[in-house]
Order: sequence, then structure tokens, then C-alpha cells
Amino acid sequence: MPGKYIIRDPLALHREGVIKSHGLTTWKDNIAVANYISETLKSSLGPRGMFKFVRDKFDESAVTKDGAIILEKMDLHHPVAKILREAAKTVEITVGDGTKTTIILIGELLKKAENLISHKIKVNKIIEGYMIAYNIALKKLQEIKKSFNVYDEKILRNLLSTLFHGRGLDDSKYISELATRSISVVLKKLNGKIVLDREAIKIVKKLGGSIMDSKIINGVVISSEFAHPSMPRILKNARIAVLNMALKIDEFRHLQPYKYYIDIKKPHHINRFLEEERNIVKTMIDKIISVGANVVICRKKIGKIAKQLLAEAGIIGISRLLNEEEFMSVARITGANVVSDIDDLREEDLGRAMTVREEKIGEERVTIIEGCSGHSGITLLLRGGSEKVLDEVEHTLKDSIRYVSSLLEEPAYLPGGGAVEEALAVTIRHESLTYRGKEQVAMHAFANSLETIPILLVRNSGCNALDIISELRSWHVNGQHKYGFDAFSGKVVDVLDSGIIESYKMKEQVLKTAFEVTTMLLRIDEVVDRRYAKRHEGELGGQ
Repeated sequence: MPGKYIIRDPLALHREGVIKSHGLTTWKDNIAVANYISETLKSSLGPRGMFKFVRDKFDESAVTKDGAIILEKMDLHHPVAKILREAAKTVEITVGDGTKTTIILIGELLKKAENLISHKIKVNKIIEGYMIAYNIALKKLQEIKKSFNVYDEKILRNLLSTLFHGRGLDDSKYISELATRSISVVLKKLNGKIVLDREAIKIVKKLGGSIMDSKIINGVVISSEFAHPSMPRILKNARIAVLNMALKIDEFRHLQPYKYYIDIKKPHHINRFLEEERNIVKTMIDKIISVGANVVICRKKIGKIAKQLLAEAGIIGISRLLNEEEFMSVARITGANVVSDIDDLREEDLGRAMTVREEKIGEERVTIIEGCSGHSGITLLLRGGSEKVLDEVEHTLKDSIRYVSSLLEEPAYLPGGGAVEEALAVTIRHESLTYRGKEQVAMHAFANSLETIPILLVRNSGCNALDIISELRSWHVNGQHKYGFDAFSGKVVDVLDSGIIESYKMKEQVLKTAFEVTTMLLRIDEVVDRRYAKRHEGELGGQ
């Protein structure tokens, strides 16, 4: 026989080393993991919440309040922890905000379910009660939402201001103003629907200055200076050629845009060779001049001869834009067509801009193309004193773009400051009185979990939770759902008048994700872990 095989006991279902756990032990372990992660994020909730300093296994660190980033950097290994991390990531990608609220709700719902189990209530009854409460909450969300026109900049500004304040950024008001203006510019109607082209907003970070030095540029910022010092430093009425090629004779034959062969047999033929090279490059430059281009942006290198010829012709040249995103954004925002062969360049391929200039930002020289026609895109130039601050602002801006994109599906908002969660909790408690079974207790647990959110907002602001939550609850019991907690004044106020509002789609997604993940984890009664399973010599599959 070519090999020997072990005939295993047919009833030995698992290999040696496989870890199995089931029943109440498994259940409690999973809940303990979810509670640990939930407790980690609680202190970061709200405008007055604390930041987390997290470092991953690659020694990359972040100072942030964003739940998805915190969980990503924590490098979690437990299966339940990974499920929560994916849930947070899903919420962030879908609606751009609500990651901490989602994870905190999941932790609270599981913790209260554990308490109900200790009082001999079956898991199925708990899930049934949670399901009823969840449907009541969705219905109530529909009742209290307020629709609006997405072109209403005031409401859009208030929505984004709440988002930015929640991330605890300095100068949140100024950044939310920049985000509002940027997003308003790129909103378009397509087939009767209003859409937001996420790619139309380019974010560029430059160290130096402060957040207040950030600005919107109706054009594009390129992290490269002009190719030759003799080129004009500023040029008006720019006509821009965007070339995906090199303006030179390449040393490597397979990269040459032109296949010319020169056989040098005598020393004086070197001058002839150099002259021929110049003529070839001059033909390229003449083609650029003939179509009326006065700015050339090359994906690849501009050679020395080409640089000199461009400078003599008064043409600005920018060389080696190797970053594909940056290169394509130039073509997109200026309206240019990317050309890969100089012979194919036509006047209609040129992009347009009012000015092209070179500017020093911090210690770096950049090219700014401004005043592009058609408003096909803009650039947000971010300034800041450190990379960590810039990274956090950039991430929040990207989240705000997702946030508004989800809003376009159903333009509606809800009162913020914990008002929504309190309204849902009061409604669920009231509706639970119509149920006589044990599901009523589970519904109360669901309501109490929702009320954890306003309680945390108050606590993280340093205020007395007992007094403020009692006042907040009294307003909502009387149907005044527009009252919420203002973290900056430390009082219960009419949040609609104060401009503290949140996206309906975001709150709906948070509720859906929290409920679905919670019920999935509650239904787990056994864990089979085969990471440490052993193979024996002679067994199929290796050692």
C-alpha cells in the first residue's frame, strides 16, 4: 500500500484539541465579550465624550472617538468581538455615523437579557418581547420624523454640525460649514432623483496652520511643483492637457512612445543623435502648442529637453503624477480627457480653469488649479497642526459624505440629544401594558436599553443624570418629543429650535443593526472552536 490510514472511531465527531462549550456558559461568555466592548465605548459617546488612544499591531496609532476605528485598531480575536466590529463597520459605511450607539445598544440589550434569564425567563420569550418592542420603535420613528428639502442648507448644516460635535473636533462649527458648502455644490439631479457624487469631493491634507485655515477650492490641488523654474508662476485662462505618457525619449525601448533607432558608428554621429532626440521631443511639444494647450500635466516623466521647450513656449508643465486618484481627479475636475498618445490630442480634449498657480503651503510647494468650469468637483484643503488631527478631520468628512448620501434616500430628520431614544423608550413602556405575558418584561428591558443613550450623554457631560433624565422623561410622557439634552448648556431644551437634529436613516439603521445582531447572539447555544485541533500521523490531510 502506498500509505497507511487511521480508521477512526465513527462516533468521535471532533479531533483531539477541539474545544466545545454549550448552554448557559457559552451564552454568558458571549455576553461578557459584548459587554466589555460596549463599556469601552460608553465614555466616548456624545459631544463631551472622551477620546481613545489606540495602537494596532503595526504600531499605527489613532486618537479618535469613532467607534469603527476604535474597534478596528483594537485587533479583536473573539468571534463575538469580530461580529460587533463588522456591525459597526456596516453602520459606518451605510450611514456614516451611529457606530458607538449601535454597539452600546447591543451590549445593553444582551446584558438585560442575561438578567432576565437569571429570573427563569426563556430566551425565546426574550426575543419575542424584543421583536415587539423593535417594531413599535420603528413605527414611532416614522411618526416623529420630519421631512425636508435636501437643498435647505440650514437643515443640512444643523445635521452635519451635530455629527461633527459628536466627534469632539475643535472648530466643529467651521468644519461643518465647509462640509455643508462642499456637499451642496456637488448635489445633482439625475433621472429625477437627487444624487451626491462622492468622488466629486477631493480631500487634501497639508500640515501647518490650524483647522481654521482649511478652505474650499473650486478646482484641484496637486502635490507637485512646476517642472521648470523658468515656467510662469501663475497663468490665467488655462487650457489643460492631461497626458498618460512621458514627454521624453525613454531609455527602455518597451516604454518608448516612439520607436526610433539611431545607429552610432562614428564619434561625430553623437551630435546627430542628440539633434535627432531634440527633434523628436520638439515634435511632441509642437503638437501640444498646436492644440492651444498652455498647461501640461503628465502621469509620467517630462524629460529635460521637453521641460526647456515648454518653458520657452510659456507652457506650465507638471511631471510624474504617479498617484492615480490624484491624476484622475485633475482630469475629472478640469473636464479634460486623458490622452495616452500625443498624436490623438485634440483641442476638445483640453480641460479649462481660470488660474493655475504654484503656492507654498507649509514646507511643501503645490500646484493649485482653480476656477474650473462645470463644477464637476471641488477640493477641500485641510490644514492642521498634526497628522493625527488631520486624519481625524478627514475621516469625519468622509463619514459626513456617507451621512448625506444616505439622507438622499429619504430626506428626513429627528430630534437629537437623546430625544429619539427617550421617545421610543416611553412609547414601548406604554405599549407593553397591553401585553400580559413575559414578553412585557422583555419589552421593558428593550426600553431601558434605549434610555441608556440619553443617560450616557448626560453623564459624559458631567451633569446629574437622575434629575435631567426625570425631567426629560416627563416631557416625553406628555408627548413633547422635541425635547432633548443639550450637552453644552447642560439643560433639557427644545432641540429642534436649537438645531440639534439627526438623520432619520441613521437612527433607523442603528436600530435595525442593534436588534438583528442582538437576536443572532441570543440564539447561539453552542460554540465549536477547532483552532487547536490536532492531526495524527497517517491521517488524511497531513500530520
